[in-house]
Amino acid sequence: MFLTEKKALNEIDEAIKKYKKVGIIGCASCASVCLTGGSKEVKEMEKHLKAFGKEVTFTISIDEPCDKRVLKEDIRFVEDEVEDTEAVVVLSCGTGVQTIGEFIGKKVIAGTNSKYIAQTEHIGEYNALCAGCDECRLNFTGGVCTVTLCPKGLLNGPCEGHNGINCEVFEDKECVFVKSYDLLTKYSEEENLNKIFEPRDYGYSTTRTKI
Repeated sequence: MFLTEKKALNEIDEAIKKYKKVGIIGCASCASVCLTGGSKEVKEMEKHLKAFGKEVTFTISIDEPCDKRVLKEDIRFVEDEVEDTEAVVVLSCGTGVQTIGEFIGKKVIAGTNSKYIAQTEHIGEYNALCAGCDECRLNFTGGVCTVTLCPKGLLNGPCEGHNGINCEVFEDKECVFVKSYDLLTKYSEEENLNKIFEPRDYGYSTTRTKI
């Protein structure tokens, strides 16, 4: 799931101040789970925009606004209203915002801040486990991502500051390399400890815009 957080309302107000007729599109998938773009949040945004003096032309929640196929099907239900709309507040991740903007050809305003790919522990409690770095090393680490879980993003073992169990930066958390070692020994894959990773190639995550 892609984790998002609500933007401050004054930031949304600033972005939308010159537009009178405004629509709202929510995400019934990831953003709904993180309580940033579900039907409840869409209604809250509608109430806020009306109080801000805007004419809300339509509201809709789309299962996966980042999927062009789903968006094309669902947007048909409000296509006449979209035509009469100047701008749309989108309560989804940045990919959803851009997909909607490209498809409808209207000004889009992001209603959330996109954070990271997250594990859901409880509603409102999430863990960052994957940075989407495009160079996945999970098969060599026992299944834990050192790039994401190490606050220093180290690849080839712990820093000198750890105490043998806990992280130097987050002292209440286990060092991810200790966890990796325990998993590798559990699965009898200790040979992976000898593998040396080359420095990360950030070109993979910054230039590959289409797969």
